[in-house]
Amino acid sequence: MRRSMLTLMVVVFLSTVPVFAGPLMKQQVSATANWVVHLDYEQFRNAQIGHLIRQEMAKLGIEEKLNDFATVFSFHPIDDVRDVTVYGNGPDREEAVVLIDANFDEEKLLALVRLNEHHEEIEYGDITLHRWLHEDEKSGESQMMYGCLCNGNLVVMSAGLDAATQAVDVLKGSASNAASGVFDQAELNAQGAFFQVAANGVAQMAQEQGKAAGFGQTDAIGLAIGEAEGTFYIDLGLLAKSEEAASNINKILEGIIALAALAGEEQPKLAELVQKVQLSCQDNAVQIHFESDSESVFQFLKEQAEKRKQQQSQEN
Repeated sequence: MRRSMLTLMVVVFLSTVPVFAGPLMKQQVSATANWVVHLDYEQFRNAQIGHLIRQEMAKLGIEEKLNDFATVFSFHPIDDVRDVTVYGNGPDREEAVVLIDANFDEEKLLALVRLNEHHEEIEYGDITLHRWLHEDEKSGESQMMYGCLCNGNLVVMSAGLDAATQAVDVLKGSASNAASGVFDQAELNAQGAFFQVAANGVAQMAQEQGKAAGFGQTDAIGLAIGEAEGTFYIDLGLLAKSEEAASNINKILEGIIALAALAGEEQPKLAELVQKVQLSCQDNAVQIHFESDSESVFQFLKEQAEKRKQQQSQEN
């Protein structure tokens, strides 16, 4: 997936936004997908870490920019969007689909799309698909996009026409969906999760992208990040191809954790948080669990953001 396809999702995510009202709905994901990412921003906004981030955004003047965004796009990227789901098959961006459920002015949103000089309407059953050219100002790259409104305020977007039409078919019930067990990662059922990821066939995707060294022995991955009863948590599950592969992955993770713990003098907060990581390996499954109070996690993330900002200013 490239930036051109995920522009709106990135704006939504980085701005603390929210596709489906609540947990991931597998019946709205195609059965052909082998990875899915779900952002439940209603859950995020209600979490303590969400409140802390919102307060920080206000201090940085980002709230004003979000209000400007709302004026142009007819919805506020924090208050009006509920969830975002992205799914696909493999690394090809034209196979990926973005679903966004939000409260917005339909006519105003469509009017903005129609302003694109490459805009074209494609009739697909009782749905009107819109085609437009998205140009990335930073990279200078352009990408043809396809999108429509389906089932009320659900926005469907993709860089591929076939993926967009198939997504419509799934939503209308005329194509098979992932509810039959395509994704069985426990992390997709985690309580209080606002960010979830599931992927199957990880080794094959890693080989296609030349990253087999890290995931070449991994069949499936599940990730959940959220907050339960005021405690921030991360749950990561890896299903390896064999018990031996799981043991090797576990040893690599132990080494990474040990190295992070050694950063105590330079980054004491990191060393403190790393001590809360629990790692376990059983049969061909590796599990990582981390939990901490949300305030500590927020302060660590804030410090890291400030350090990156300082480094960027020094480089420039």
